[in-house]
Amino acid sequence: MITGSELDFARLRRTFEDRRWLVLPRFFDQTLLDLIQEKLQGAEYRTVERETGVELRPVDCTPYLAAELLLNTPKLFRVIERITGCQRIACFSGRIYHRPPTGEYFSRWHTDISDRGRLIALTINLNREPYSGGALQIRSAATRELLCEAPNPNYGDALIFPIDPRFEHRIGDVQGKTPKTALAGWFFSQADPDSLFGRGKIQTASSGHWLIY
Repeated sequence: MITGSELDFARLRRTFEDRRWLVLPRFFDQTLLDLIQEKLQGAEYRTVERETGVELRPVDCTPYLAAELLLNTPKLFRVIERITGCQRIACFSGRIYHRPPTGEYFSRWHTDISDRGRLIALTINLNREPYSGGALQIRSAATRELLCEAPNPNYGDALIFPIDPRFEHRIGDVQGKTPKTALAGWFFSQADPDSLFGRGKIQTASSGHWLIY
């Protein structure tokens, strides 16, 4: 539910631009959180290693796909555009990941720049129990100076930040005894073939129209 006035959106935009990140409280409602938790209960995970780090992902993608269905909503796209000032959003795509508090799972510094037009990153806290560490860290790509650390400690809250070649980011190490579970992904300027809504779509360079195959 978005009920903000023009002044509210202007304030959010200033905060986002000043901090380079913004928390959106109670982004997922309780019904959706309960559905995701029910599906994640006792889930089997597999290790995924990428250039950006190592994490666990649920073998059953149902919890994520339920969320992706709702995240690919034009009204949400328009709100994110107003808050961030990014270009027009075409789709959202991501995954659910799980990070135990061990050195085996980690995140490397990276920009998330891709040829598929990633615009804004989104991460949603799926932890009922509080965890330690695991905050978003942003640094200058040129100087490697740490610019900010952005925690997102509340269950169901979302954190957004821009994809920009000037900035690198990573998720800090999870500490203590409680693992971190989150949904993370990106708002794209073009259809992502890996997403629920991007499969079977290509865009012609000349006309800009979508072709279905």
